Amino acid sequence: MSQAKHINDLIATRRALLGGLAGLPLLNLAACATASAPAASAPAASAPAASAPAAAAATDFASVAATQADTITLPPGYRWQTLVAWGDALFDSVSPSFNPDTLTRAEQEQRFGQNNDMLALFPAEYAFPFPKNQNRFLLCANHEYVEPSLLFPALHSPREFTPAHGEVALAAVGASVVEVERAGGEWRVRKDPAPGTGRNRRITPFSPVIFSGPAAGHRWIEAGKGAFNAASDSAEPGAVHCGTLANCAGGRTPWGTYLTSEENFDGFFMLSNAAAEPLAAAQQDGAWIYDAGRFGYPLFSGSARPYPAQYDVSRNPHGPALYGWVTEIDPYDPTWLPRKRTALGRKKGECATTALAHDGRVVVYMGDDQIDECVYKFVSRSRFDPANRTANRDLLDDGALYVARFDERGGGEWLPLDLAAINRAIADAPYHQPFESEADVYVRAREAARLLEATPMDRPEDVEALVDENWRGLGTVLVVCTNNKNESFARPGNPRRGEAQREHVQQSNLTGHIIRIDEAGGDCAATRFRWDVFALGGDPARETITSDTGVVTAVSVSLNGQPTISGERFACPDNICFDSRSNVWIATDGSDAVFEDCNDQVVVTSALGEGPRPVKRFLVGPVGAEICGPTLALDETAFLAAIQHPGENDLAGTHISELRWRNGRRPPSNFPDGGDSWPRSAVVVVTRQDGGRVGD
Repeated sequence: MSQAKHINDLIATRRALLGGLAGLPLLNLAACATASAPAASAPAASAPAASAPAAAAATDFASVAATQADTITLPPGYRWQTLVAWGDALFDSVSPSFNPDTLTRAEQEQRFGQNNDMLALFPAEYAFPFPKNQNRFLLCANHEYVEPSLLFPALHSPREFTPAHGEVALAAVGASVVEVERAGGEWRVRKDPAPGTGRNRRITPFSPVIFSGPAAGHRWIEAGKGAFNAASDSAEPGAVHCGTLANCAGGRTPWGTYLTSEENFDGFFMLSNAAAEPLAAAQQDGAWIYDAGRFGYPLFSGSARPYPAQYDVSRNPHGPALYGWVTEIDPYDPTWLPRKRTALGRKKGECATTALAHDGRVVVYMGDDQIDECVYKFVSRSRFDPANRTANRDLLDDGALYVARFDERGGGEWLPLDLAAINRAIADAPYHQPFESEADVYVRAREAARLLEATPMDRPEDVEALVDENWRGLGTVLVVCTNNKNESFARPGNPRRGEAQREHVQQSNLTGHIIRIDEAGGDCAATRFRWDVFALGGDPARETITSDTGVVTAVSVSLNGQPTISGERFACPDNICFDSRSNVWIATDGSDAVFEDCNDQVVVTSALGEGPRPVKRFLVGPVGAEICGPTLALDETAFLAAIQHPGENDLAGTHISELRWRNGRRPPSNFPDGGDSWPRSAVVVVTRQDGGRVGD
């Protein structure tokens, strides 16, 4: 196996088809997930000192050995089961058997989607705080993207994809709301008789949604929505039939709604005619040109995919403006149309996790998952009312949006995205067009952050705040930065390893890291904070690793001579959750691209104390899968995770598109059904065999 191929190719191409396949009909995207749970506070900390006591993880399981097995590997005394997988029926009105080769859009809209990412678990009967003693739940899951090589087993070439296949692919993404229950230690889905008869449902790119907040009437949104509504055969007053897609991570709110973030939406758009008149007209707008370049949707070169016309930038150049938002879904009320909350800003969102400020205002933390993008938070104007659940559903339409700036001395500030300040900055920034209104600020939030000189980060994915049982933020926040494959200098909040810690030395950050923020006064609504490095991904036993082709990669976990972690090695942290003992459960995406002898995994350490933090390996996933959506049941007797894209690459790092279309091979995984079955993304539930609390 070639580690050079893993490191330099696999991580970089997880979101795009391999070279030579770029012109094929569907684009492969991948990445992300999240959830949050109550935990205790931790004291403010600076860089770890040599004499500082090591943090002690409050766990009592035997760490799992590294493995490449095509299954879920757990410590002794634990078991796992599949709760729901791609293609599973959510309604009795659709056949319980699943054949992806005969799948239609209408049928897929009644089945669990592909490539599930974030998971959020709600009690079946809402109360605040969430009750811990229920055995029925509402599970919300994101479906981030479709992998064409894993979608239709009978096809021999991606050129066989038809518009009907394209509609199935779109229907396989978005989000699912599924009622589940546990009895006798087993978990299962509770199917409804038919769509509209219960709370089970799919929200897809064809679903009606409402744009709300300060950018709802922005000129780009108004220009783009017509094509979506024209393609729909139904009409909802005030709605846009663009639904939601590219859903990566998100979060829960204390009033029982689900926030889902739209990330790599650019990959769903095509360009059939680079000389089309609508496209030429849009290109006269310098702000639109900048937006297309920053987000990466097709601008000049043609691409053909069997998607509906509303996803053709040639004919609908402002269609991409309808995506990149945080969408709020009420799992308890299927009649309430999902809202795209424009006050939270447009970006490639990885998460949207919630805490309450000291005065009861709502704070939403968000990462923008791309190299050199930023960390954001929103603070509502009004306060959460625990006695009126539905009245809180408008809290995210009015407030202040901030972006983080880290300084070299361990301090930082949250910069408000202020229209006047942004336009003042444009005077010294060529190639930027003035922001015409507050709505412009939210649609062009990425550009605004750059103009305000917010800190570019190494792919900021999950951002999670420690909260108490009443959702009150305790002021400590972890920011997960998955990696940065580019050679660059260390920046505040984004350190480099080994020799690269010296001034004027560039290096990539292939193993990623986690930053800790301590908000001023312990209040999540503060505008200043302190930060330090919580953990560096890598290998506590080695400084570097060398591939069989001689490529040397820094994998040290030390900073300024002091180790940040001990125990098990891992790379590419993606999403995290906390338990009630302040342990951090870390899921990885691409760790197998760095450390070849172990599939992606879940590791556990403590949020308390200082480094080196002992790391234990709790779970290893199947071949080619990313682990997403780590979350704990409300009573912590079960751990749930999304197993995304099993079989997307083999143990040598070769992508399924090359394995299948070029070499005629089947996927290298048969998860979760085993035998010679076709792989399916799935949600798994992990429990102790004695029924006790997970981690004890």
